[in-house]
Amino acid sequence: MVGSRPYATIALVAVSCAAWVAWRGRFVGLDKLLVEGPLHGDWWKLFSSQFAYEDGLYEFVTLVAVAIFGWLLERRRGPAVVLALFLGAGATGALAASAVYSDAIVSGGNAGALGLLAAWVVPDLQAARRGYYYEGDLLGAAALAAVLLAIPFARPEASWLAGVTGGALGLLVGLGLHRVERSE
Repeated sequence: MVGSRPYATIALVAVSCAAWVAWRGRFVGLDKLLVEGPLHGDWWKLFSSQFAYEDGLYEFVTLVAVAIFGWLLERRRGPAVVLALFLGAGATGALAASAVYSDAIVSGGNAGALGLLAAWVVPDLQAARRGYYYEGDLLGAAALAAVLLAIPFARPEASWLAGVTGGALGLLVGLGLHRVERSE
């Protein structure tokens, strides 16, 4: 895995940028991509909402986190894990938000980004807890996590519940992957 290009991470960032261009170019309406209220059978919005951003700064911050932690996780676990975790964390977060709030608005990939970040940081947290050497920057990861968790307070289209749910799913997946790796 080390030395290979992070194709899954590149694809996630590229699809988000393409969705931004398609919306700004008026090729697609944002209401067709993001979750607004009940789903009413529009299940694809659980996935498409992760690539729909109303605000460029929100998109930039989220895509920086996706690029960093997607790349790092892809080097460690491979592209299938990155795609499955990003899409799974985002869809689970959007589903949780739409289940709790009757008029939920879910837009952007903060849940997927937090899922990638959390899954990547698990081995380093385990090593730090045991007093062993670890290669990661836990303070930098914590700073990016704090920014991603604070975005919903500045941007109403970002869901705090989706972000927290995505991060929790990332921690669970990261713990599972770390345990499987340690048992081998």
